[in-house]
Amino acid sequence: MPRIDDYKEALRIAKESILKRDLSEVAEKAGGEFEERGEEKIVRFNFFTDPCVLKVSGDYVSIESDVDGKEISLTDQVLVAHYLLGASGEKETGEWITFRDIPDGHFYYDAFLKRARDPFLKTFGGNPQLYEKVAPMIGGVAVEGIGDVAFDFQVFPKITVRIILWKGDDEFPPEASILFDRSIQFYLPVEDIAYLSGGVVYRMMGIARTLTQ
Repeated sequence: MPRIDDYKEALRIAKESILKRDLSEVAEKAGGEFEERGEEKIVRFNFFTDPCVLKVSGDYVSIESDVDGKEISLTDQVLVAHYLLGASGEKETGEWITFRDIPDGHFYYDAFLKRARDPFLKTFGGNPQLYEKVAPMIGGVAVEGIGDVAFDFQVFPKITVRIILWKGDDEFPPEASILFDRSIQFYLPVEDIAYLSGGVVYRMMGIARTLTQ
């Protein structure tokens, strides 16, 4: 598991790269909006349902909530920075793939299961109604005709994650699949895709805990 210092270093490197980029081009490829106020350059975009903003003024770079102006968590800042830097502008293909289908996904598959699919099944596998209740709270859109319960989550303007749940029965335990549009590989490296998947699940788990206490 990465240490806090690893995240800090990753963010430092990402911010240095951001300073060298044309932010109007970054915004266009990432599905954001670019604005310039004097010497300050701004990129606005949605992260889940939350409006976020990247601000660059001189050598200072910040990644904040566009609601209260507070910096988002360190790990989310790293993910956001990597998304903005990696954004290719590729359109979503409509072709859904598994984590293993992502280049080098097999190397991180066990970590992906532990970070995302397994916690999802532990929380929602035996309670699909809870999944149906919680998913819309982080922007999930129901998908009909797939599994027993399925939702799409627009994590970034150009990245959608689909989580499908199959209810268990007397013969088989519950099962789940986390799928991605094939274009995701043109936006994030595989390690960040694993983290992003966990981010979707843990946001829902946090809400589920408050609802079931």
